[in-house]
Amino acid sequence: MKKTQVVIVGLYTYFNVPVRILHPLVDRLDGVKAHTIFYKNYDSNIFSLPSVKEEGIFVDTIKQLNPKIVAISLLSPYVLIAKRLTELIKKYTSAIVVWGGVGPTISPEDHIKLTDIICIGEGERALEELVVAVRDGKDYKNIKNLWVKDGPKVIKNPQGPLIQDLDYLPFAEYGNENMYFIEHNKLSREDPELDHPILYLQSTRGCPYSCSFCIETMYHDIYKGLGKFVRRRSVDSIVKEVNMHLNRPNNRKKRVYFIDEVFGSAPEFMDEFAPRYKKEVGLPFDVLYHPKSLKVRTIGKLVEAGVKEINFGIQTGSDKIRNDVFTRPGTNAEIIELTKEISKHKINIRYDLILDNDFETKETLKECVNLILQLPKPVIFNTFSLQHFPDYPMTKMAIKAGHVTEEELEDWPTMMRRTTENWKFIPRLKKRKKTRTNQLQRLNNIIWMMCWNHVSDPVVRYAVFGRSLGSKIVFHYLNIKSVMLWKIWGEGGWLHTASFKLRLFSYPLLAIKLFLKGDWKELTYKINKKTQFHLKRYVNSRNVGS
Repeated sequence: MKKTQVVIVGLYTYFNVPVRILHPLVDRLDGVKAHTIFYKNYDSNIFSLPSVKEEGIFVDTIKQLNPKIVAISLLSPYVLIAKRLTELIKKYTSAIVVWGGVGPTISPEDHIKLTDIICIGEGERALEELVVAVRDGKDYKNIKNLWVKDGPKVIKNPQGPLIQDLDYLPFAEYGNENMYFIEHNKLSREDPELDHPILYLQSTRGCPYSCSFCIETMYHDIYKGLGKFVRRRSVDSIVKEVNMHLNRPNNRKKRVYFIDEVFGSAPEFMDEFAPRYKKEVGLPFDVLYHPKSLKVRTIGKLVEAGVKEINFGIQTGSDKIRNDVFTRPGTNAEIIELTKEISKHKINIRYDLILDNDFETKETLKECVNLILQLPKPVIFNTFSLQHFPDYPMTKMAIKAGHVTEEELEDWPTMMRRTTENWKFIPRLKKRKKTRTNQLQRLNNIIWMMCWNHVSDPVVRYAVFGRSLGSKIVFHYLNIKSVMLWKIWGEGGWLHTASFKLRLFSYPLLAIKLFLKGDWKELTYKINKKTQFHLKRYVNSRNVGS
């Protein structure tokens, strides 16, 4: 019996955990064969559109596989990429194209115009039912969570219940022979995530908080009354998945990163997780938390299990903006108290901070400076620029305040450029005529310097809070310095770009380093990897694409 071919497409990231879960979910269905195409890899501010050759590789691969269904997972910035791929798929195959992910979920009316089907919210059950229906030649127009085009009209099916038993889902798939990676004008069948030292793992779905800038807020509304929102995998499932990777031949994993919005806070979960993870896994791990959900008892359990780093979002240094604009409960005093407690255990703390926020004022940014000065050293930050997406509570507030317009949100090319190229905060100089925005940009630039430990606390205090002529001179000096530092070694800066161009020279340097250390196992692995990679890529290109 000929199997029904299904292709899953992940856009612009190779470690895409949801896509890697969908692959085995579809593949385990009787009479079905799953393939996954990872279309370009992008994890920095260096964004590039697909080249003509990369589009050609995608087309060749799709034609060769000849799928019945193509499922594309996308975030809002990649709408135009998904639109172009859908056009190519429809031109060369008769496949049904279904879009899922954050983009279609938050803006279904706009997205359904560009494809055959969209999936709103969780997609696993819906995709399973769709694949089975197509495999069996049955009607698929009334599957929950799906909006389906039916001639000139759209069938808008209601939401089905949330998946309550997360252990039902398979482990994320890595190194499958039916995975394809398209980047830098090349097709590869070698999964680069196998060599990555970090294992990304999801143990929880759902967040108890409703921050105005976050997709979780939208999910709260979509799934109201459709089951428990925050759900957790069993400890047994988590331990088994990590050990599956550790037991692979030539395992490269050195650390686990739990991508949950809020890691384990339930006492009964932590009581089981801490001793079992320490005994049965023992690998260092990082977690995400909301400051409100991280209690002293939980910190103790994390230490027992072997936590390496705790990441949580302070997002702003202003209590008013945090609570009234971001609708994110918590105060600076609570954050300072929490971080001091964590630092007692020698745990790394990484903070998320949103800059470029139009609701900030000179006074609130100074509050942010003051907060950072009080945090235990060393400080480690992820700094982001505030992004506006359609229908988010945050966006509605910004429209009402005049910070953004509906027309700007509907301009997908502009939104794509901003959200992909500026999602990380970039220090920059503003035009002199915009006095207010100049002042705010300078303060944001200096905060970025503090976050990345490019300036000492006494200098910051003098420049930001001083009233003398000297403090004003230092203030402007720090502003210019922040821009220059970014230009030199920020993402897309001179040194950063040069490192990419000079990767050829890094290979022999790495070999010499491993030789001097006497790490023969690692050296042998690297040599074999590099020699086999090009041979395998050539062989695979003869079979699929070129």
